[in-house]
Amino acid sequence: MESPTAHSPVPDLDHQLRTSEARSPHRCCFLLHVRPERLPEYVQAHQHVWEEMRHALTEAGWRNYSLFLHREDGMVVGYFESDDVDAAHEAIARAEVSPRWEAAMEEYFTAGGGQKVELEQYFHLT
Repeated sequence: MESPTAHSPVPDLDHQLRTSEARSPHRCCFLLHVRPERLPEYVQAHQHVWEEMRHALTEAGWRNYSLFLHREDGMVVGYFESDDVDAAHEAIARAEVSPRWEAAMEEYFTAGGGQKVELEQYFHLT
């Protein structure tokens, strides 16, 4: 099978990611990194997310929010949808409960692992 780019020059990666038709202001995917030895407690905490935090996420416009775990190294992939991802990030940051939730979760993350690293979308099949 022939490569899809075999006969055309490949554009710069930054340009491809910036101009991809799959980019969306409605979807967000991010990475976190949990200390592997703390995974059981971290997962348990998410089985009992505070009702106040759940409400704040909903009010901020987060929908279809999911967390996925790669247990071997503690990598967490988060995904949510919103009418406006940037506005949803801003709204949850302003929610009174957010700093308390973040502080409660901090102990589970590796150094810097609690800072969301957003992934760039380049393909989407509807």
